[in-house]
Amino acid sequence: MHTLRILSKQEVKKLHSASLEVLNTVGLKIDSEKARKILEEAGAEVNHQTMLVHFPPHLVEESVKKAPQKVIFAARNPKYDAVLEPGGDTFCRPTVGSEGYVDLETGKYRHVQLSDAKEWATLVDGLENISYCAVPYPADPPLDEGGDAHVLRIVLENTEKHIHAYCGRNPLKYMKYMIELAVAVMGSEEELKKRPIFNTMLGALSPLEYEDYMTDLLLLSGEYGIPAEIATMPIAGGTAPVTVAGTILLSHVELLAGITIAEIANPGAPIVYRPIPMTLDMSTGAALEATAENALMAAAGAQLVRETYNIPTNLLGQVADAFIPDGESMIERSFNTLLPTLAGANVVSGAGGLEHVYTMDPVQLVIDDEIVGMTKRILRGLEINNDTLGLDALARVGPGGNFLSDDHTLKYFRTEYYRPHIFNRGTREIWQSKGEKDLNENARQRAKTILREHKPAPLPDDVVKELDSIIKRLG
Repeated sequence: MHTLRILSKQEVKKLHSASLEVLNTVGLKIDSEKARKILEEAGAEVNHQTMLVHFPPHLVEESVKKAPQKVIFAARNPKYDAVLEPGGDTFCRPTVGSEGYVDLETGKYRHVQLSDAKEWATLVDGLENISYCAVPYPADPPLDEGGDAHVLRIVLENTEKHIHAYCGRNPLKYMKYMIELAVAVMGSEEELKKRPIFNTMLGALSPLEYEDYMTDLLLLSGEYGIPAEIATMPIAGGTAPVTVAGTILLSHVELLAGITIAEIANPGAPIVYRPIPMTLDMSTGAALEATAENALMAAAGAQLVRETYNIPTNLLGQVADAFIPDGESMIERSFNTLLPTLAGANVVSGAGGLEHVYTMDPVQLVIDDEIVGMTKRILRGLEINNDTLGLDALARVGPGGNFLSDDHTLKYFRTEYYRPHIFNRGTREIWQSKGEKDLNENARQRAKTILREHKPAPLPDDVVKELDSIIKRLG
């Protein structure tokens, strides 16, 4: 299928050129002394008192080109490996960073609990179109006290798929525990570097700043070969220029700075370009993630990095500013999934997320599995040849016949069309006879069925004991 282009070649060139100019003339505040020294030794102009760094264009260009154009998100089971590369498949992962959870049994909102990690990971493991897992953020234990490592330990045992994890404000301490957990599963540091079974995310603080704990995480991830999603979350009209173009520019500037740091420190470090532009609702002050403009910015970001550096991308897709899985949610997430995927995103993320990704909902996660399945079918496109045109079938059936029992139908009817699990597609009489269940109820029932029947492949007993031992040392 042809890739959607939001920007002209001239607009791509202007945006990229303007980004290099901002990096050089305005610069970024880099809080980490270690990161500043790395940049200074590489040729950047550094003021250690103000912590301001100016990035010469040649330094950015030379450094970013070292970033791999192919990144492997390996899985405990290799059949679930996600290979991110230009022109390759598009993958999907759930939302991350949510502190709220919609209880599957009661349908009521509450704060995320540590026990929810098992339910969430098991659902992801059992949904065919959700490519890999992302962890919730339980309030107890807090991230700053190693909660991220506790969650990763649970998720490692309850999915065979790759895992997107997060490290709180003490990465030099807790990230090392997370790496230990992954090493226990993979058997050695060397094997983990070859097949990293989790990735992490870090981000700029818009506008134009990297906090020290974020660059610490970036450097540590590169040292161990853990793929890093370098993210930026500029809010148009708040922490970014109010225009769509200005927000795209700021996002690109901040991401290029992060990638430059990563590749100077650890050349060839696996990174993923992850713009998360938002818009400020001037009437409420809310930062919105699912507007039509968000979809445009995400698609433009995918095109911009593809046509400059061909670095893998992760863009928001199944996102909603809505609070429940209603019509608003479906409209928002459908547009925001389709545009980035058509623009060539390697990953679209946000499945199961509501309320500007503050809330995770298992029902919405199951619905998003269907949205992604339909999107993948669109991406597969059409195959035009004599057989798919049905020329022989037309000759056999002729005028006035039907194709129901023809060999051509038997050959293609299972693979030509996407068949959703939870849609009501029969007659009204059939729907009424089954209790007149709507989409949300069908999704709820499927989620419960998966949790009841799906059993992720267990880890060996000795590995489980080692994971418990590592967590015990956390306190």
